[in-house]
Amino acid sequence: MSIMRNGKYQTVGSTSLDTSVGLVCHYQFENGSSQFVFMDVESGKRASLNHWLCFSTENFVQTLALSNGLILLSGFSEDQFCYHVFNPLTKLNLTIPQTRIQENVTRVGLAFDGCQFEVVLVEAASSQSNQLKVHVFSSATGKWRSHHPINITVPSLPESEFQELGTAPLYSNGSIHWEIGGHLLVYEVQGSHCELYELPNYSKDGSWQPTLTFRRRLCESGGRIYYCYTDFDGFHIWKLLNEHEHEGFLYYWDYKTFPWSLVHSVEPEVFMSKLENFCGIFFYDWDPFKIAPVGFSEQSKIIYLQLPGSVVSYNLGTGTLKSICTYSCSDMNFNCCSFFSSTCHNVLSDSNGETELNLPIEEVEKLAL
Repeated sequence: MSIMRNGKYQTVGSTSLDTSVGLVCHYQFENGSSQFVFMDVESGKRASLNHWLCFSTENFVQTLALSNGLILLSGFSEDQFCYHVFNPLTKLNLTIPQTRIQENVTRVGLAFDGCQFEVVLVEAASSQSNQLKVHVFSSATGKWRSHHPINITVPSLPESEFQELGTAPLYSNGSIHWEIGGHLLVYEVQGSHCELYELPNYSKDGSWQPTLTFRRRLCESGGRIYYCYTDFDGFHIWKLLNEHEHEGFLYYWDYKTFPWSLVHSVEPEVFMSKLENFCGIFFYDWDPFKIAPVGFSEQSKIIYLQLPGSVVSYNLGTGTLKSICTYSCSDMNFNCCSFFSSTCHNVLSDSNGETELNLPIEEVEKLAL
């Protein structure tokens, strides 16, 4: 997690154990308020509630990105749309100055290296040009800068996108990763350099379009990038290869086109057979719209999945299914409760943390962003 000292953000108390996963739950209510609940999970066991970090807001906000302990939120300030960079540990909030680009922003990301952060906006293609335009706000300068990455064009995007069905960006190894139009867009923050790769479930024949509504997530494990998604054939985990690995066994494909290796795949029948014996969850038919990957640990071979009313861990090696937490949304669709993976901070967790959570959590600090 990060803390402000001498006017700069610094990282404290984080752990790099790949067997540990941090989860953040954003619980949205009908009146526009939200609760944010932080949990630590070790090796697929049930969650421990992190009271240090939990907070709530009375006004409407949306979670856009998480990066090394900071959260990028969107909301309104004085009836104007704005971005907030929020530190859950210190409860310090920074409202980002307005940009002139609002309606054409198609992707938003956050990069935090432990000392300073950057908010990155990707502007959609105009009718005159389909080149990318990137806008970057730096905490070091307090200003925006803009540039056009060379030789990168925006893929075709659907006319409308539903954010609750979208894929959260991932900051890892100095780059922000987005899913965009069936491709992975990688933006190297320091070098202002972009790369574009096809995703494993992309199809040029138009079949990609329906799969946009399936659940998917970009995850980091052991310093590597993984793309997890569900479809009618089950759920699948692909690893992003480096160029040296690609040459070893995918030599007949162009690395720039397809730099992926399938590492795990689970058929619906296999998962549903485990779920049938799983107490407390009544879920009879495989539905890729209702099974959302949340996080992945390659070291422990555990994938975390959000189901209606529950988050579970599934051990890909043993086939063991365990409950992480449960939640309830009376009179609301379960999509109003969103889970994100985050840097784990066990040093800050309560030693006698909850073993099972029934959300929402009461008596958390209220903030007015």
